Amino acid sequence: MFFIKDTLLFSCKLLTVLMTFLTVLISVEEVEANNLLEMSLEDLLNVQVTTVSKVPHSLLTSAAAIYVIDQDDIQRSGASSIPELLKMVPGMSVAQLDANRWAISGRGFNGQFANKLLVMIDGRSVYTPIFSGVYWETLDLVLAEIERIEVIRGPGAALWGANAVNGVINIITRTAKQTLGTEASAWGGTEERAGFSLMQSAMISSDDFVRLSVKSYARDESQLNGSGAEDDMRMAKVGFRWDHTALQWSGKTTGSFYQNRAGSHFDRTSFTGDYHSYYNDDSETFGGHLLTNWDRALSSQSHLSLQFYYDYSYRDEVFYESETQILDAEAQYRYSFTSGQLLTLGLNFRAYFDDLTAIENTSMTPAEREYGFYGFYLQDEIPLTDHLTLIVGSKIENNDMTDWEIQPNIRLAWFPLSNLTVWGAISKAVRTPSRMDADGQILIKVYPPGDVSNPTTLPGFYYFTGSDSFDSEELIAYEVGLRHLINDNIITDFTLFYNDYDNLRTGPGPDAEPVFVDGIPTYVKLTGEAVNTLRGHSYGFEAVVEWQVNDDWKLMGSYSFMKMDFDFDSELEEFLNSLYSRHQGSLQSHYNVTDNVQFDSWLTYTGKVSIQDQPEIWDLNLRLGWQVNSQWQLELIGQNLFHDSQRQLTSEVISMVSTEIERGFFMRANCRF
Repeated sequence: MFFIKDTLLFSCKLLTVLMTFLTVLISVEEVEANNLLEMSLEDLLNVQVTTVSKVPHSLLTSAAAIYVIDQDDIQRSGASSIPELLKMVPGMSVAQLDANRWAISGRGFNGQFANKLLVMIDGRSVYTPIFSGVYWETLDLVLAEIERIEVIRGPGAALWGANAVNGVINIITRTAKQTLGTEASAWGGTEERAGFSLMQSAMISSDDFVRLSVKSYARDESQLNGSGAEDDMRMAKVGFRWDHTALQWSGKTTGSFYQNRAGSHFDRTSFTGDYHSYYNDDSETFGGHLLTNWDRALSSQSHLSLQFYYDYSYRDEVFYESETQILDAEAQYRYSFTSGQLLTLGLNFRAYFDDLTAIENTSMTPAEREYGFYGFYLQDEIPLTDHLTLIVGSKIENNDMTDWEIQPNIRLAWFPLSNLTVWGAISKAVRTPSRMDADGQILIKVYPPGDVSNPTTLPGFYYFTGSDSFDSEELIAYEVGLRHLINDNIITDFTLFYNDYDNLRTGPGPDAEPVFVDGIPTYVKLTGEAVNTLRGHSYGFEAVVEWQVNDDWKLMGSYSFMKMDFDFDSELEEFLNSLYSRHQGSLQSHYNVTDNVQFDSWLTYTGKVSIQDQPEIWDLNLRLGWQVNSQWQLELIGQNLFHDSQRQLTSEVISMVSTEIERGFFMRANCRF
């Protein structure tokens, strides 16, 4: 373990030295940044996206509820992290739990351990098999590296497989050729204490381009009960990308190494007093990945793609210590018929190796496990007429926990006008059991004596326990939508959905077992074993409007509504599945004051979370940018301006204490040469 850690740290230092060396020795021609505000809305709709079909399609004609965050959106948002950027996606629930932890989900079921959203970087899954979710605090990139973030609201399992249930997020990075030269940023402020990032890209031959990147920052603590929560964070990351662009084989190879130390507030719980024992402790994480992807055109009509990646992560915090390794291999073949029909076939294999040592309030039996899945997918895109396209496909997978899973979908896209797409879809998706679902145990809640869920005279500690008979959760989703370029200045995007869920995770009425300490009954251990008995449905809509008011002013607004309808058997069952807001809204304004000065504002609204008595939240971010010259840009950014401090959501697990997020200001200097 320590050898791996020392190796990662040495690699970070070595790559930093190499970057500095390349900056001095390599002279590249200055490349001007593309100002997307100068692009027409029609050009933006013709941006090629790949997450919907695994092959390039224009955003306008994509038969899915897809939202794209491009490089201009990233720069002008004033955001400093990927979770902040996702707040602009309609239907996406984003809440900051403390200075370093996030709860993010699509179309409901939010929480720190949300498990129905597939997140990828360049097609590499960053999902953890421990709880089927994402450690968002370790998901960090130099923001200038990102070309775009494609977000599918709704299932994507027919191509991407299990766990792409309520959405898919694919973060796509820029090629090394797109970032030739050196880009550096440095920032500092009240909450974003200090940080810097550096990218160096160079052409090493006519077919080969390489990029090295470094990012490091420190984030200040949040607030808890009127004082500091001691949850400050330190993060460092180094990465590289190599692109090969030869005629026969083209491809990319990426790698990264990161280390993160973050404080968090915990509740150890107690058998006396108010049953809570709060304290602070640091968690440490580090890891890295290596990915290679190669493409070849076999003929004018056929294409082959191969991808392999390895991912390693280590995490040490107060409740458990974990080590996870992932191996993934995929082959994809596509054939374009002369009629316009496009057939895509793929094979995939993934293996997990994990070791989790439980410390407090959790357990995992067995501590070590190896498991995996393999499968194949097929998608056929058939043009029925010049204005109507049928898309059918399915992914069929075998996994070690639930055997075979079939996840089909059918989509129909109608193009009555060149600037209008109407689409509909019926899809099935599953979430396979996580390690916690199958083998784990975790303390969820404490009930005082006499509570409706604990009619005893002792405090009741509710433990959620996994089961090897736990099956996959299932969703059948029905969607219709339209995307319309009304004129040269206005785009609208509207989606209606109805989600029918079955076999969702819950726990039956808990078994009560008194626990004796020194021969005295001290508390009651309430144990609920994971079962698949919850079912219900949700429905709603998402709307987006973009208006290019004039050459210097652009407005982007979105609103989403969702309602869940489930027959919950208990308050706890409702609590664990109802962390969502019915109403969410966002309004962004990008305004060029002069050729060199930008003023951007971003107003967000999140409706109340009834089950937590969490009130509605209005908030505002502001950004003032000054392009000093062709190389230098300065920014002044204010975040969460409507509140001195505000709790955004409470974790669904009692042991993980949520805090109040503070108003913040920071300045950032960007340089390109």
